[in-house]
Amino acid sequence: MEDLKSTLNRLVKSLERDVKGLEAKVEALMKLPDRMEVERLPTTLAWSMDSGDMELWLSLWSEDVHYVVPQYDIDIRGKAALKEFAAIAVFGLEARRFSAITNIAVDIKGSTATGKDYYIHYGYPINPETGKPSEERAVSEGQHFYEFAKLDGGWKITRVEVHLNRRQEAVR
Repeated sequence: MEDLKSTLNRLVKSLERDVKGLEAKVEALMKLPDRMEVERLPTTLAWSMDSGDMELWLSLWSEDVHYVVPQYDIDIRGKAALKEFAAIAVFGLEARRFSAITNIAVDIKGSTATGKDYYIHYGYPINPETGKPSEERAVSEGQHFYEFAKLDGGWKITRVEVHLNRRQEAVR
């Protein structure tokens, strides 16, 4: 009888471990659509910027977005201010842009998330005197640190902090 109790006890403990493992897998699967949508935001950000689609680019941000670039003392709050900044600094300074976003990592907790990535950006600056793009490209690389929120059923970027690790201006 003692052997039977011991066997049943081991069986119950094994089943408890299996159930906990299954619960963790189900939880991860339930988060998968959100994870996919959040991870898509940085790449859509790069593609929309590179293609010059400011409307798509702006659609990725929340109305109360906070955009920070500490190295340049840039601290923008709100989508209207971001739109003004983007018209000049994001979409107006280069004729052609090529951005790569890699190593996207996100952590989702309910309807909020944090994330980070590495970026490399190449662009051909427009010469303000001639209005023509440079033959040489400028290069910048660094990291983005994000905060996201699920708003009205979709994910938006609510905060980004850009850390510029290196910038090389185009030779003129």
